[in-house]
Amino acid sequence: MKNQTAFALCFIGGLFLILAGYNHGIGTIFLIYGVLHSITALAPYYMIIDIILTILGLIAWSGGYAVIIGGYLLTKSHVRIGKTVIAIAAGFGLISLILTIVWWFLVGGVTGLLLLVWFIMNSIWAIGLILTIIARSIAR
Repeated sequence: MKNQTAFALCFIGGLFLILAGYNHGIGTIFLIYGVLHSITALAPYYMIIDIILTILGLIAWSGGYAVIIGGYLLTKSHVRIGKTVIAIAAGFGLISLILTIVWWFLVGGVTGLLLLVWFIMNSIWAIGLILTIIARSIAR
């Protein structure tokens, strides 16, 4: 069984995400939906966009469960699919984390950013997110 370390990191990270009730990727999906639907030139493609965003949203919504399934796929011959599932489940959360950091900095300045850093360092979902990103990067 290959990628045992990556699977272990995904399993632990996925459990952390489940325990924290992680589903931050959904907010990013809604943001993308709103931006794409505000562009009138894309009106003929709204149905295709909605289908793609719905599939991505379901994976992002499942959060830790998708990370564990992706980690399991890393141990089989489906490494590319496993990496993709992990990227979708954790990637939208990473985008949300970056947007949150920018927002806290704009609203609260350096003090707000320091408060956010303290919050993230004491948050189990951030640790789970970091573990899944490390697992995806070491998987072969």
